[in-house]
Amino acid sequence: MKKWVVACVLAGVLFTAAAADRGLPQAIYQAARKGDAVAQYRVGEIYDLGRGVAQDYREAVQWYRRSAEQGYAQAQFALGEMYKNGDGVAKDLAQAAHWYRLAAEQGNPGAQLLLGVLHESGLGVALDFREAAKWYRQSADRGDARAQLLLGVCYQLGQGVSRNLVVAYALYSVSARNDSSPGNPAPNHRAQLARSMSPAEIDAAKGLSGEMSRAGNFSPALDRYLQSSSSGP
Repeated sequence: MKKWVVACVLAGVLFTAAAADRGLPQAIYQAARKGDAVAQYRVGEIYDLGRGVAQDYREAVQWYRRSAEQGYAQAQFALGEMYKNGDGVAKDLAQAAHWYRLAAEQGNPGAQLLLGVLHESGLGVALDFREAAKWYRQSADRGDARAQLLLGVCYQLGQGVSRNLVVAYALYSVSARNDSSPGNPAPNHRAQLARSMSPAEIDAAKGLSGEMSRAGNFSPALDRYLQSSSSGP
């Protein structure tokens, strides 16, 4: 019995040493092996990105899954990404949507955004514009500029929501403010949309975008405007 215990201890020490040699922080790795969900996510991320270790998507998936199954939202989102991209697992958009949804329900803005994209395209889930707009809005409320852009498109086209050009213009402005990189098409969308709007509508949109950009006021300002515009003069 003693020899067995010693062998197990030695195996554990050697395993730990091997993990450290590969560049894994020992404290994080030990916590992950003991079941800490955050540490498991961190180990998955290290393998996913190849930080100090050889990049290994299969190993990353294993650690992400352990963490995700404990309910850790970042790991659920990461596992969804692995399924979406086919990294370390067979590509499976239904599985991607499953893990995105679990993370989205916990408020992960990236998962909310991508769940909306899947519903808008009907990939891995039922085609559902209302559901797409719902998730875009939740992500947009948490400050994701991409979701703000896509929600703006929904309002411009009347896709999943009632068409409202003022709201669309305001959302493009908020998105542009939150992401001023050249890759964000929100300013171009806004400029093209402005051609079909009256000066009064543009002024209203500018005022709305300012209100929505105040901290914690995105959804309250949007709801107030939608309510006032639906009730009429």
